[in-house]
Amino acid sequence: MKQKGGKGYADKSKPAGPRVVNDKSNAKANDKPKSAGPQVVNNKLKPAGPRSTVRGPPVPVLVSILIGFISTSIMASSLIRLGPQYLEPIYGNVLPNLGFFHGVVISLVLGGILGSIYWQRILAACEAGGPLTMDTKTGRAIAAAFDIVASLTALAPLRATYMFKWSDALGPMWGPLLTQSTLTFPVFVAGGFVVTLGASRVSYNPQAPGRQAATTAACLGAMAICIWVGQQTAPGHSSCRGVLVNATYAALSGVMVKLLTGHQEDVDAAVALEKNPAEHVDNAPEKQLVQLRERQLRKLRFVPTVAFVFCALTTLLTDSACSSGLVARGNVDEFKMVYRNESVTGWVSVTDDTKRNLRMMRSGHSLIGGRWTSTGDSIFGVFYYADAVRMIKGRESNPASNRRMVEDQPEGWTQPLTRRSMRGSGSERALQIGLGVGVSARSLHSMNVRVDVVEIDAAVYEAAIEHFKLPKRLNAVYLTDGRQFIDEAATSTYDYIVHDVFTGGSVPASLFSQSAVQQLQRILKHDGVLAMNYVGIPNDKRTMGHVARTIGTSFAYVRCFAEILEDRDTMTNMMFFASAKPLEFDISDDLLHIIGKHTIRGRVLGGMLSNEVDVSGFVDNTDLSPITDSWNPLPQWQVSTAIQHWHAMRGMVSTSYWLNY
Repeated sequence: MKQKGGKGYADKSKPAGPRVVNDKSNAKANDKPKSAGPQVVNNKLKPAGPRSTVRGPPVPVLVSILIGFISTSIMASSLIRLGPQYLEPIYGNVLPNLGFFHGVVISLVLGGILGSIYWQRILAACEAGGPLTMDTKTGRAIAAAFDIVASLTALAPLRATYMFKWSDALGPMWGPLLTQSTLTFPVFVAGGFVVTLGASRVSYNPQAPGRQAATTAACLGAMAICIWVGQQTAPGHSSCRGVLVNATYAALSGVMVKLLTGHQEDVDAAVALEKNPAEHVDNAPEKQLVQLRERQLRKLRFVPTVAFVFCALTTLLTDSACSSGLVARGNVDEFKMVYRNESVTGWVSVTDDTKRNLRMMRSGHSLIGGRWTSTGDSIFGVFYYADAVRMIKGRESNPASNRRMVEDQPEGWTQPLTRRSMRGSGSERALQIGLGVGVSARSLHSMNVRVDVVEIDAAVYEAAIEHFKLPKRLNAVYLTDGRQFIDEAATSTYDYIVHDVFTGGSVPASLFSQSAVQQLQRILKHDGVLAMNYVGIPNDKRTMGHVARTIGTSFAYVRCFAEILEDRDTMTNMMFFASAKPLEFDISDDLLHIIGKHTIRGRVLGGMLSNEVDVSGFVDNTDLSPITDSWNPLPQWQVSTAIQHWHAMRGMVSTSYWLNY
């Protein structure tokens, strides 16, 4: 009897099929990925597709991609603030922002396109059987992008300085954009490249292209959110050194990615040796030569880092924008710089014009004040308009009210005005928001008015003290934001408020909103007077109307006077006066005689009433919406003013002065 399981025994329950030896079809089938097996769904068999063999990037490459994502977001959020800030001394604080956001978006998109193209090249090279793996190529590309960013950013200040020399030819509109194309836009292109390349590798799955595209889009969206958050919270930097900090950050990121990529290359080589040891033994001399060549090339990968150090030192030692304080470059032509400092509002400097005998204070691309060396008078007459807050009929502060009747004289005869009658009793208090060179503060202080000064920039206050004879014994000085101060100040504190915050081609919009004006009215006494300087175009009825209407929501009486009214379509300084009581000014000949009719102050005050801009039709016009914190179009409406201001500054002082800040 044959034993069960031996030859000749047939099991009826399991019939034996023909024996297949060396079946090529089965061998090919076995080489395919094993099926996950059928699944039972609703008591029915559902065939399952093959399991995906795509694996995610190894840890070193994943960390490299994460470094690229984080570093790019940090640098982008910083440069979004530094880009316009760096151009402010040449183009003001409005024009560098025009089109800047669109330029950033276009640069990121362009970088994303380049990243996608390069990713397709990586895939094509891997399919062709190249010596480097997908992960190695990705890591090397990210490191190369950081190397390029580091060197380009380190030399950006020098390129910007060269572009500044062409600012007159490029003009206020195209100049900022073309300068940014050499300063910050290349960094955003590289950022888009790095993030897109990293996202493509993380989401790589040829069996699910839709999911891959969605993951890439999610990474780009997350980057945009990180840039926005960083831009809102990033600490401020000085312009040049801030650029160099970003360049250093890019260089360090590149070094870390190179180290991680080198480690991954060693791992890939070890895996290849384990899979095909015979091939490596057969080609041992050639493999050793290749490995030696790779090690030498790996050392050369750090040459760009050395180049970055050289570029950064060159910029730091040769570009005057990278150092505060006086530099020899500041003395050019007839200009001699006596003070220079980069502060919270940009570059602040004091320069003597030896040809015209005047001293000027500059903040960015704006002259915020100055005085004639011979007389000490202000070079801008509008600052003397603020003296008129004490020259209103019916007010105790009016010098004419201090005249005393003299006995044994004809009826109606009054004592002539004297300098003593112009001084107050010492009980009046004034607030000046925005110091400039301190013309208004010094004038009110000389009239025995206790003056509080609010100035956001400590450098401006320091320069006014040292170089423009601002009294050191003012009632109080607050180096803080003007809006924050008026929101927190005590009610009914001041008799007068002088509000002058224009600089760089615009005014801070938050200090011209309805809530800001309400706070100014709150901290004034019941009969107090507000003098608010606004730089604009008298015939710009849209802006003038909304500004006047905003002031009129808190004050019953509003009047406006321009410094120059020869051309109503030209930008000029305009002083709004506002109060709860009528504003009838008493600028008599006797008063002008005491002041000095032939002085700049006397001529300006004497001609003020003839330069009135009628805003009565705007103040009570309920069809005009007041400017609010939530609806504040002033930044957009001031573009035309900023352009005119840029040309006015270039016409007032030569280009060589503006280039040496």
